[in-house]
Amino acid sequence: MFGIGKKEKKNKTIRSDGLDMNSHLPYSLLHWRYSWDEQDYNKLNNQYKHDAIARRVVAKPAEDATRNGWRLVIADDPDKQETYQDALDKLRLNDVLTQQLIYQRLHGDGYINVGVKEINNGSSDLRKPLIPENVKDVAFVHAFGQNHIEQYQYNDDPTSDNYKKEQSITIRPTQAGYKTNEQGMQIPNPVNSKPIILDRSRYFHITLDKFEDDATGTSIITRCSEQLKAMNIALESTGKMLREFTFKVINSDELANENDEDFERDLHRLTQAMNTEAVAVLHGDDELTKVATPVNGYDTLLNFVWQELSAACNIPKSVLTGEQAGSLAGASQDVVNYYDTVKAMQESLLKPEIEYIVRLLMYADDIGDGQEDPDDLDWHIEFNPLWSPDDKTQSETFNNNANAASTLVGSAIYDPDEAKQILNGMSNNAIQGMQNVTKNDSSDKLTPEQVKEYLDDMKKATHGQKT
Repeated sequence: MFGIGKKEKKNKTIRSDGLDMNSHLPYSLLHWRYSWDEQDYNKLNNQYKHDAIARRVVAKPAEDATRNGWRLVIADDPDKQETYQDALDKLRLNDVLTQQLIYQRLHGDGYINVGVKEINNGSSDLRKPLIPENVKDVAFVHAFGQNHIEQYQYNDDPTSDNYKKEQSITIRPTQAGYKTNEQGMQIPNPVNSKPIILDRSRYFHITLDKFEDDATGTSIITRCSEQLKAMNIALESTGKMLREFTFKVINSDELANENDEDFERDLHRLTQAMNTEAVAVLHGDDELTKVATPVNGYDTLLNFVWQELSAACNIPKSVLTGEQAGSLAGASQDVVNYYDTVKAMQESLLKPEIEYIVRLLMYADDIGDGQEDPDDLDWHIEFNPLWSPDDKTQSETFNNNANAASTLVGSAIYDPDEAKQILNGMSNNAIQGMQNVTKNDSSDKLTPEQVKEYLDDMKKATHGQKT
């Protein structure tokens, strides 16, 4: 693993396992390395495919933000809601948004192209702005990364209304798929050499850690490169320690002085015979010693590496390792903060894109009852909860809601029938709302007389509904 040079070369040590932390570089080279802003997207893709920890860092927030999905709510027209929800499902928008977030974290930039059929744009000139009233149908929604984006420019004048707004992007395709002939051979389709220019109204672009003068966003893998390298070193070291956790040393002059052929034969026999906790019979002058690798304090080093990676990627260690999944009962504050961050990602990045696509679906002539103005409908996008409570949390939540219902009835805000309907139709959002009502209510604990009166009223209401 190490190559040691001659003394006149000052004993340079070069690692051959690809895990050099570059600690021997002079400051000028270290400064150059951190100031280099160009990213190799093919290399990033390869690391994402083959490094499990790097993939976790990239994909975990993207998957959490989209795994439970969302729904379109049109409160006063369930049939129309179902129609547009079906149109959204056919576009597989959930998978597309997941891939866009992955590209954003992997490349630093993630894109979505919205493909539409237009009425008054027979040539489908993608350079022209998209007019929603001319939409005939929304054909597809595709996600892509920065790898084949030739260029894009945006306004960098902070006094302008269009500050940091892009006008278009230029895409240079590299392959156009294949056709299969009668002999079963694949024939590549000719690639369109002309660049594709997309107007800003036809795509979405989200970026990560992009400053004013940066050409592109920054990959989370680039940001966490040192921490990921330390994680690989820890994995490599742990594997070697497990392989060499214990070994035996035989101190035998007779064996050491044998010729090469006899030595290889006897060493092979000893290795085969003492591969487990076997009994060894040795000469009186020989000595057998079992050596174990010390591991005291190694768990502290591993925890340090995990904490460094967690701090760099802003994902708690318990989430990275899968210790927290599906429930927040007893979760630490950093896990709660993580889910708050994912919720903010949904609201700031995903929701505007979903709303824009829904508006195009409502304008489309071939969907539902034809074109209609989205502003004339009462609709909104509602994300499903990011987590589901466990049994203990559900029991405590229901108890809190029952106490809240009792408080509302006792305060003459609701009658018993209304309170019962709220409890029977309680959803996650309603639970949260009821908890907020409880927190904001100025009343303290109910008196025993109020509790008895409430329970009697609830029994009478229940008995009356059964009869």
